[in-house]
Amino acid sequence: MRRAFELLALLADGEEHSGADLALRMGVTRAAVWHQVAQLREQGLEIDAARGHGYRLAGGFEALDAARIREQLAPAAREALALDVLTVTDSTNERLLVALNAGDIHGHALLAEHQTAGRGRRGDRWISPPGSGLCLSLGWRFDQPPTTFSALSLVVGLAIAVSLRELGVSAAMLKWPNDILCDAGKLAGILIEMRAEAGGPCRTVIGIGINVHMSEESRRLIDQPVTDIERASGSSISRNRLAAVLLSALVDALPRFGREGFAAFRAEWSRYDACVNRPVRLEMPHRTVAGIARGVDDHGALLIEHEGRLEAFVSGHLLRV
Repeated sequence: MRRAFELLALLADGEEHSGADLALRMGVTRAAVWHQVAQLREQGLEIDAARGHGYRLAGGFEALDAARIREQLAPAAREALALDVLTVTDSTNERLLVALNAGDIHGHALLAEHQTAGRGRRGDRWISPPGSGLCLSLGWRFDQPPTTFSALSLVVGLAIAVSLRELGVSAAMLKWPNDILCDAGKLAGILIEMRAEAGGPCRTVIGIGINVHMSEESRRLIDQPVTDIERASGSSISRNRLAAVLLSALVDALPRFGREGFAAFRAEWSRYDACVNRPVRLEMPHRTVAGIARGVDDHGALLIEHEGRLEAFVSGHLLRV
């Protein structure tokens, strides 16, 4: 993919570039340029081509830049975080989990332009063509995890929703336990992986994927309704700005969660709840429950009213019906 990203940088301005010019600048043949264009198209990028004119990347491309992200962080986040950007990796979560075996990853934020093996919850593949979204992972250690620690994904989801609204995505909502939605579909997802010691600290890797600009081709690769920031807000948003706002929100929320637990976030989370008082179905390995969602409790458990009673659930796949 190295050559493909070299081409992507040349097409970043969204303007038309001839195959001959691109070949000259890359030091390759025009056939090699065509091959790299085909490779990028396979990843879901929209690259227009016209005989006698050249190639154009629809919407252009803003590369992730660690320095630009860092300069836009809130002061507390700038102090707390180490920040790295990779061009291609298997999975940002996997990279931090490997690093966890060798040392402390607390406060290490890792972003990637492209993941070859991005993961979502329930083992789903997270599809995000280069430049189309934000793929980041954050290492965080809780020395004394709160009793409501299972609600960590809800707190992370709230930080994402608040950040998106700050950037103009006014319709961002939350679906228990870890999806961010707009009316048209899924906008972002969360995958949290952890290593805990009995009676000791819990070390977590918080993985976040946010759709920023998804082409029609990349949307067809995903087996569920999805949307992106541009469709949801009607405008483009800098991925570097998005990363800075989100990381700043996480650095603010995570220590507070460690001190106060989920009860401190419950009221605000409920304001973003996309399912409250709506018919839902919760699918679990050995049971399916249909009823009316009634929000979450102080521990982050989902409350469903069914068969004349209110029951709390701590896991499952939630569907709006």
